[in-house]
Amino acid sequence: MNGPSDRTLVAMRRLAAQVQDELALAGLPVAAGLHQLVSQGVRVEIDALDDDDPGVVVTWRPHPSLANAADRAVAARDVGAGTMQRFGEIQRAMLPAIAAVLTAAGFVIDTEAGLPPHAVRVTAAPPDGGTVGLLER
Repeated sequence: MNGPSDRTLVAMRRLAAQVQDELALAGLPVAAGLHQLVSQGVRVEIDALDDDDPGVVVTWRPHPSLANAADRAVAARDVGAGTMQRFGEIQRAMLPAIAAVLTAAGFVIDTEAGLPPHAVRVTAAPPDGGTVGLLER
């Protein structure tokens, strides 16, 4: 398996930007460029292991205090901790909402990606370009 071509990386960066713009247009905070320990909101990352199956992965990160407490509970193997349950409930609420926003805008969601339940994989933007041009940069 080869790494992604430059052309694929350019296309995936464009798709990631379109996904971020669409979710920002819906009013969701986008945690672009921040370290995950201090970020909150939507995270969009390129998933392009090879040219045959490129896409972007979208996750939701709650406020850092809750996310960090959940991370500590995982490290302590305390999966029954209240913070873990709360974190999980937030994920179960947000990811379907994020997928619904993107699907309504015409993005293609890969429901068979085999990702953990806290992630949504997007493989294509709307044919009409979606929000391109709606948001000033």
